[in-house]
Amino acid sequence: MQTVQAPGADEHPFPLDATQILMLGRMTMALTAAGCIIAAVIAYPLANHFSLAGQIAAHLALPVLAAGFKLGYVARHAAHRHLGNLNAG
Repeated sequence: MQTVQAPGADEHPFPLDATQILMLGRMTMALTAAGCIIAAVIAYPLANHFSLAGQIAAHLALPVLAAGFKLGYVARHAAHRHLGNLNAG
């Protein structure tokens, strides 16, 4: 059975290679994890030291940063898969 590729399928859609995407995914995960920790500390244990607006911003930042962490994980996972490391979690 013959497989058919779309025109331009052999071209890379991104200007970054897999190792750069891997590094970008790791950095995204690290920065957003640090942001989640900071936002959680502001939102909960240190809430009485911040204004209501700061607490609201910290609460709103938590799901946004969590989504960024997930995007970093997906990028890291895709880069590992592209590099042939299928055991990466």
